[in-house]
Amino acid sequence: MLNKLVASAMAVAVFLVSAVAQAGPLILSGDSNIVQPLTSNAGNQAFFKNILGSGTAVGVLSTTPSLCCLGPFDQDVVNFYNAQAGVSASLLAGPITAASLAGLDLFVAVAPENAFGAGEVTALSGFLSGGGTLFLLGDNDRFPSENANVNALLVALGSGMQIIGDVLDPGFNTADIDAHPLTTGAAGLSYAATSRVSGGTSLLRTTSTHDTFVAVENFQAVPEPGSLALLGVGLAGLVLRRRRQ
Repeated sequence: MLNKLVASAMAVAVFLVSAVAQAGPLILSGDSNIVQPLTSNAGNQAFFKNILGSGTAVGVLSTTPSLCCLGPFDQDVVNFYNAQAGVSASLLAGPITAASLAGLDLFVAVAPENAFGAGEVTALSGFLSGGGTLFLLGDNDRFPSENANVNALLVALGSGMQIIGDVLDPGFNTADIDAHPLTTGAAGLSYAATSRVSGGTSLLRTTSTHDTFVAVENFQAVPEPGSLALLGVGLAGLVLRRRRQ
């Protein structure tokens, strides 16, 4: 009987850690201009590296926003990640399916000009449930359609985050950084003319108004193997103590 109780405790520990590991983060930016400085700004580079983490495969939605100034940003993201050792990134033409997301660690959509269909929502929901990271970028209120497409996807995914159209801090500025694992090393990150973001855990804020313009949901640090062992031992100890009482 005692062995069964200990085994059950260990099984619970494995289940709890597995649940944490499978909660894929969803990151939302009200500014697509954070892509532009990737070629030279160490803060922007660090932030995008942190988002990928230990992942090695990136898919970026091929987009053509309504204003030409954001046109190449999808390719810029691909180029940045492909320049990282051991990382492979590529553009993905819609519609997004489970097959196109298979094997990816990170999916990025920069100012999508088309709404996401029901099948794409299902595929992206499954991607998140499987531990994938989803990074959505809108922009200022000159891109109402693109922002609406991002917001509709967020609602469909059950997210509490939204882009609130605005034009905060025109011209490039240095962001205020909230302490978080995703912002480690991101000091000096540059942004421009952003919308606000509501909901989630704040990552980046505007300098003039201190409004959040990048936030995250479902970010959870995955315990190290040693933590799993300690959790299992702790649960087993509680079982033994209760048994002796």
